[in-house]
Amino acid sequence: MTINRLKYFRIMKGETQVQTARAAGVTQPTYQRWETGKAEVPQNHLSKLAKHFKTTELELFGRHPPKIVALYDDEAPPNLQYYGECAVHFCGGGEPLVLSLSEAAYTQAYGELQSKKQFIVIKDLGNRTVAIRQKAISEFYFSSEAYDTYGPDHNDYKLATPIQMPDGRDWAIVEAIQNQEISGNNSTSDFTEKDVRHVRDRIMITDEQFDELVAKGLIKPEDVAVEKGARAAETDEIMALAHTVTIQFSTGRQREITYTDCNLFECIEPLVDVYYPHSRNGDDEPIMIMLPYEGYHRTAFFNRDMLDYISFPTHKIEQDKVESYDNE
Repeated sequence: MTINRLKYFRIMKGETQVQTARAAGVTQPTYQRWETGKAEVPQNHLSKLAKHFKTTELELFGRHPPKIVALYDDEAPPNLQYYGECAVHFCGGGEPLVLSLSEAAYTQAYGELQSKKQFIVIKDLGNRTVAIRQKAISEFYFSSEAYDTYGPDHNDYKLATPIQMPDGRDWAIVEAIQNQEISGNNSTSDFTEKDVRHVRDRIMITDEQFDELVAKGLIKPEDVAVEKGARAAETDEIMALAHTVTIQFSTGRQREITYTDCNLFECIEPLVDVYYPHSRNGDDEPIMIMLPYEGYHRTAFFNRDMLDYISFPTHKIEQDKVESYDNE
């Protein structure tokens, strides 16, 4: 079973089912059956849809080859071209934030830093979409890959992008792998075995791989336990990027919310768009940011004027954006 992404591409193009159905040359009920997975898309209509959405047939169903970060490849799209890092220091003395950027993210952040937007929103290459309050910034450094350094305290930073994996599908698989390990359910069944194996190989080392490293003399047998512990810690850090919301306040204190049962796009949207939703009717922007992370049972409100930044998993933002736009 693979994931149908027709709704994603339709919503991102800003179309109704009627408009997309017209482009494909079918009725709305027929297209709706395709989008909901109740019927297969005939090949001739699939090629029409791919052309209409300016993508590939494989991409429409999440069967595309893994997306990787491109180095020195001007033909790659800007969101996959590696620019380098940015290092952000804060007035309140909180922990600096270091993100790995694509050329697209660099261009957007560079422009927003010269705007009057209250929050600069950056999507890094490690599944982080971070809204940074502009008035909280004391220093902001861009450093391209060619310089191999990022900011004045290069050796002391904690890089917030432990793995450059720009494909949202890969992060959905990371989340599924973790859910499967916790619950024992076959959560990865929505993805092909090849794609799951690709992600597993990137985020963890199996016992069989450790045995192979020992056989090749790359790890001493007495060091295996220590190496396994270190690799497990790295895997846990990567997996946390698939579900954790991180908040840093202007006092330097951090909060991590590891379970979210809410629409994260609707949480970050007031910070992304300066006109959403209150500026349209002349009201001031709300002071508090709401994060109903466990529905009725647990909701947090954060004072936007007391934030350094708030960081969300990008793939969940994108998933929730589709649902929000579709409902509206």
